[in-house]
Amino acid sequence: MRSVLLGALLVVSVVLQGCSGANNAVDDERTPRDESTDVRKFEDFDPAPYEDDPTTIGVEIVHSVPESLMNSTAGRDARSVRTIQGFRIQIHSSLDKSAAVEKEEFAREWWRSIPEDERPVPFFGSELPTYLRYVEPYYRVRVGDFEHRGDAETALEFIRTMFPGAFIAIDTVTIVR
Repeated sequence: MRSVLLGALLVVSVVLQGCSGANNAVDDERTPRDESTDVRKFEDFDPAPYEDDPTTIGVEIVHSVPESLMNSTAGRDARSVRTIQGFRIQIHSSLDKSAAVEKEEFAREWWRSIPEDERPVPFFGSELPTYLRYVEPYYRVRVGDFEHRGDAETALEFIRTMFPGAFIAIDTVTIVR
C-alpha cells in the first residue's frame, strides 16, 4: 500500500512539473535583435557567374489554332450560338405521322408563298424553321426559335392567320445571333 501511495505521489509531482513550464522563457518580439545574429552581413553569394542564357528552340511549332484566336479577334465577326429553354409555336399535333409530315410541308409552302416584305422576318428569317418531333403518343409540328415569350406572342398572331389552333409551347431552342 505504501508503494502505491509513493508511486501516485511521484506521478502527481511529475505532472505538476510538466505543467509549470519554463520560468526563463524570452519573447523574441520584446528583446532587441542582436546584430551578431543577422545573417545578411555574412552572406556573400553572388549569382552573376551562374546566369544562364535563355534557351532557343530551333524547331517551328505547328498548331491548328485559328489566326483569329491567336490575334484575339475571335467573336468580333463570329455569330453566337446558344441552346436554351425557350419557346416555339405548335401548329399541329397528331397520332398519325404522315398527317404531321403533310402539315409540316404545308407550313413551309405557306411561308414561301408569302411575299418577303410581308413576313415577320425578325422572328423567322427567310426560311420558316419547322420541327417535327415525336413525343409519345403524338407527332408535333412546331415552328420558330424564340428566346422571349413576348416575341413568340407577336409571331403567334401572324401564324394564327393560317393555323388558328396554334399556341406557344415551351421547348429547347437554338438561338443564333
